Amino acid sequence: MRRETILSLAVFALLLAGRAVAEGESEKPIADGDLGLAKGSVFDVLTPPVQAVNTTDPGDRPSVVRAYADAPPRIPHAVADFMPIRRQENWCADCHMTDWRAPEEGEPTPIPSSHYIDLRSGSDEIGESIVGARWVCVSCHVPVTDAPPLVANSFDE
Repeated sequence: MRRETILSLAVFALLLAGRAVAEGESEKPIADGDLGLAKGSVFDVLTPPVQAVNTTDPGDRPSVVRAYADAPPRIPHAVADFMPIRRQENWCADCHMTDWRAPEEGEPTPIPSSHYIDLRSGSDEIGESIVGARWVCVSCHVPVTDAPPLVANSFDE
């Protein structure tokens, strides 16, 4: 569309909106306490409750049940000592780089074969190393905390 046509349509829309408001045709505004998940005014500065930081060592706690099939597993141990993940240094991979084809009881959870497949290339071929898009583990995997859910969840597979 030409610039003049777009400008004309925008002015027309504004005129119609102004007419509707002037004639009382607009809906009642939504109260700010009814917006979002936080109950109260959008102008309130809320302070989240303090949560205990997960300080457990690897192997201290069992694996956590996944929220749904194919959900990224949550990390049952603390991760602060293993951050940041760098291009040449990934402590997660150092520990979890066990054979995903034959996981052994008591060993760290192996990195699955899906992390060796470059989904962006369209190939299903399993590579020799972790794909770069999967290198920063905490992009998908989060450590377990004692934080309660923010909202009720009735999801059922």
